[in-house]
Amino acid sequence: MKMPAQIWLYRITHIANLEHDLLHGLHTANSPKANPDYLQIGDSTLITCRKDIAAPIPPGGTLADYIPFYLGPRSPMLYQIASGWEDIEKHPQDNIIYYISSIDQIKSAGLKYFFTDGHGRSRTSTSYTDDQDLQKLDWNAIYATNWKSDQTDLRRKEKKQAEFFVKEHVPLSCIKHIGVYNKIVEQKVISLISANQLTIPVRISPQKLYYDHL
Repeated sequence: MKMPAQIWLYRITHIANLEHDLLHGLHTANSPKANPDYLQIGDSTLITCRKDIAAPIPPGGTLADYIPFYLGPRSPMLYQIASGWEDIEKHPQDNIIYYISSIDQIKSAGLKYFFTDGHGRSRTSTSYTDDQDLQKLDWNAIYATNWKSDQTDLRRKEKKQAEFFVKEHVPLSCIKHIGVYNKIVEQKVISLISANQLTIPVRISPQKLYYDHL
């Protein structure tokens, strides 16, 4: 698979966080504007260790200073959350929404960023700051539906989780779509968006964004 002409960015969160994010945008946990009632999903040990992992200089800091996005949908982390795999706290997929942005939007907003060719925590992942290096990423792995590593590719699962890190804050203007699991969630999200007098397209996409048969 060639590098897509339009590179989308995918961030998953619990729907309970949406109302705050609609008002303030996306912030790191150490921001004064962070959600005090933020409902965490995923691997809590990963979230804790991010403060000890250095980011490339520039932009500098640690991973805790960044908002992480995946470069592809249906991440292994979503599978863990939806299935409770590896003792991750389980949440149904209809409680998980996607914030979908793009590299073009992040650049237009003048935000600082870097990206990796695999999971940001992995020692075998490489960090990049030059957009030309996007071509070095394994886009077949990033968009793979079967991402299990095997003898043909020992890093497939890691590369599937290639990340794009935006420093400190992502304004709501950078969110181009909100992805949802079904029609019921769509109506909840649209109601919250309308109540805040905003216009953000909401897309139901269970096949492209979520896992079947869990």
